[in-house]
Amino acid sequence: MADSLLYLINQPPGGDAGWREAVEMALTGAAFGQLTVVWLQRVPMLTLSRRADAAELIAELTGFGVRCVADGGLDVTVPGVEALQPEALSALRAEAAQVVVL
Repeated sequence: MADSLLYLINQPPGGDAGWREAVEMALTGAAFGQLTVVWLQRVPMLTLSRRADAAELIAELTGFGVRCVADGGLDVTVPGVEALQPEALSALRAEAAQVVVL
């Protein structure tokens, strides 16, 4: 994963343009063949867990090869998002060539 991009997304879907901008950035990396991982933080995960269209929003990313992950300790699930343990999340962050916080 030395050439991977890791996006830590703090923006929830809806509201302002933050979510859309984060998704577009992640998709751009994937379009250029970069291994791209999106780590959804607490607020977007909680928001997605309450939305009926959550699977479609995540499928927009995963459909283009973007891996979506979240902290397994959040106790919420969203289809298409892998729940990882803290050690695995730390490893993703340490191994990424670039980390972008949005």
